[in-house]
Amino acid sequence: MRPSKSPLQKHRNNRLAAGAAAVVALLTIVSTALAHDFWIIPDLFSIAANETIHANGRSGTRFPAGSAVQPTRIADARVIGASSEARITEMSVEGGSLRLHQKPAAAGQYLIAVALQSGRLTRAAPAGLIRFLRAEGGAAEAARLERANAFAGMDSISYQSTSYAATTVQVGRGGPRAFNKTAGFLLEFVPVNDPWQLHVGDTLHIKLLGGGTPVASIGIDATPAADTTAGATGPAAGAVSLTADANGVVHLSLTKSGPWLLRSAFVRRKPNGTANEFEVARTTYVISVAGH
Repeated sequence: MRPSKSPLQKHRNNRLAAGAAAVVALLTIVSTALAHDFWIIPDLFSIAANETIHANGRSGTRFPAGSAVQPTRIADARVIGASSEARITEMSVEGGSLRLHQKPAAAGQYLIAVALQSGRLTRAAPAGLIRFLRAEGGAAEAARLERANAFAGMDSISYQSTSYAATTVQVGRGGPRAFNKTAGFLLEFVPVNDPWQLHVGDTLHIKLLGGGTPVASIGIDATPAADTTAGATGPAAGAVSLTADANGVVHLSLTKSGPWLLRSAFVRRKPNGTANEFEVARTTYVISVAGH
């Protein structure tokens, strides 16, 4: 028979357990705030007619600074206009960015949409997917899955994760609008009102489509460009977390000029897969907000 622990030993063990739990909670908060995102940001959000769009593909924790994404990781890259679509084939790593170049044929607004190669199929307990989401900026989606009891009766699941990114560029003056175009990604932001007409103090209304259908109650994080000067750490000032309404629409008050990063995550059962196979989509959308 094992000897019973003394009150002092029990107190010490309880303190160690509480300390470990606090460390786990702190790491969860930090990892969620500093999730590794993938985004596309153009050199210029507005260029003259007949010029070439130059954009950067980066991955990191403090938008807009980050590291280059290798061209071999790109599964799909397109420039989508109101009535045209072209694949981006000119890309290479230059410095700390993946550089993408494309010259549109006409003036107008264009959607730049990029998808990375899907990750490996991962087998885990449902709690493993929840931890992955919370560590990679999908805490709201983890909470949504838990509320829906999405993994009821499942001891193990398999999931595959894919990252998507989009932004818009204005070429020339005027021309047809493309802000409400879609790329057909598993998860994507689709603005309801034109981001190019918005200034600080205005509200962006933007819809989340999961598999082409609006996702009610999905969560998003919106982050203005961070201060990336030496010594600056933590989430950017003005970052907010929001929940979509019943129509999958989020209403974002724009409190700061300059680039903003919107991100979200979505999980669904894999089409034509087993009941225990899931797809995980993580997506970002970059806009530029004008001053007053």
